[in-house]
Amino acid sequence: MTQSSTNGQQTPSSLTHSELLIHLCAVSPYLPGFIYQLRRTPDGKFQYTYASSRLEQLFGVTQQQVTDDATLLLKMIHPDDYQRVIDESIECAETGSAWHSEFRMLVKSGQTLWIEAYDTPIREADGTIIWTGYGNDITQRKSYELALNESEAKFRAFVENANDIIYSLSLDGILTYVSPNWTEILGHPLNDVIGRHFEQFIHPDDVPACHSFLQQVWHSRQKHSGIEYRIRHLNGHWCWHRSNAAPLFDKNDIVNSYTGIARDITEHKLMMQRMSHMAHHDTLTGLPNRASFTEHLNQAIVLSEREEQAVAVLFLDLDNFKPVNDQHGHAIGDLLLQQVANRIRQCLRGADVVGRIGGDEFVIILQNVHHLANAQQTAEKICECLSIPYEVDGKILHIGVSIGIALYPLHGSNAMQLVRYADEAMYEAKKLPDQVQVYASPPLGVGSTKQEEPSQDDLSAKLADDQG
Repeated sequence: MTQSSTNGQQTPSSLTHSELLIHLCAVSPYLPGFIYQLRRTPDGKFQYTYASSRLEQLFGVTQQQVTDDATLLLKMIHPDDYQRVIDESIECAETGSAWHSEFRMLVKSGQTLWIEAYDTPIREADGTIIWTGYGNDITQRKSYELALNESEAKFRAFVENANDIIYSLSLDGILTYVSPNWTEILGHPLNDVIGRHFEQFIHPDDVPACHSFLQQVWHSRQKHSGIEYRIRHLNGHWCWHRSNAAPLFDKNDIVNSYTGIARDITEHKLMMQRMSHMAHHDTLTGLPNRASFTEHLNQAIVLSEREEQAVAVLFLDLDNFKPVNDQHGHAIGDLLLQQVANRIRQCLRGADVVGRIGGDEFVIILQNVHHLANAQQTAEKICECLSIPYEVDGKILHIGVSIGIALYPLHGSNAMQLVRYADEAMYEAKKLPDQVQVYASPPLGVGSTKQEEPSQDDLSAKLADDQG
């Protein structure tokens, strides 16, 4: 999905995946599990575009083997779990939601491993799905859970040496037991924990969800899993934990308490946040990339319809950037682009959005545009700001900018139309050395091909038509 900008550089939509892989390669040696990026083409073919080296230790296959043939790893998924894993992954891609699952894998040695995996799907325009995620061996944890169900006495023997926190709760939420590693993981002495209500340690915003989770366990009389919450460390910071819980019964088969296993997932949460940010932002400037900008624009259009306010899209293309890049090198060009991004941010209001969609191309959403002059004034402010000389690595650099403007609903009814019309208007601006802001033409539904600035009456009438 590689496209070219006006100066021949690739857009961030193609750079995002390669930049993401660089970050994945850098962090993978320090993680206990494995990182992967799996691609599924519209014809149903799977390919691993990245798999970390720990795969060989866990599954007995090399990175190269998995990259050459994805089925070597996929077919290790237990036959009873395989279809569920595939169906869940595709369903999450359809809804755009993160995927989490636990499943078995049959490795070459004949051993059955339990794997817990998380990933985030991205669906490309041609229907290709790319999952980027993290998996970990939870076989030991599963054995603990089995021991928990078999007998409390046997379970206690495992508890003392477990990596996860084992706990017991009374029906009213009092912690009646926590394993010794609570102190190692969260810092509190056990005497300061046992006998206290769990609410004293859980983030206030997460307490209602924890109560609801325990109620589900009580009503169903079965084990439940998947509750995630923040828990306070002794030093004051918040850690993320993920917990399973099961009911315990008295001699009359009545639920009288709970027992559970909690795992620290703080590092996983931080990693997923970083991966999500990298997937939706330009790695050089930190601005939203094309996909993220389009999402913002769609949201702005929905909001404008509700509030009966116009939205302006500004398409910016830097003038004389290519000569600077060619003369001084890409490193200087990258530093210059970062300064440009910062200057554009300073010209905008808090509700406005700026994204980078090409080498030297930026797009802006101006929300709640009451008058046409608002968009024009912002464009003029940006032009003036970006024309001020830049000092980069001891060099004084000069660039300019050409800006095209498109208005919703005057010039287009959706994000794609607005960006296209603003882009075309920007090219018209480049032909006019004394006019750096040009409105899109013709307005939606108008047959004229003459470049002309729309009037406030045109905009008011279009807003009224759309609300009528």
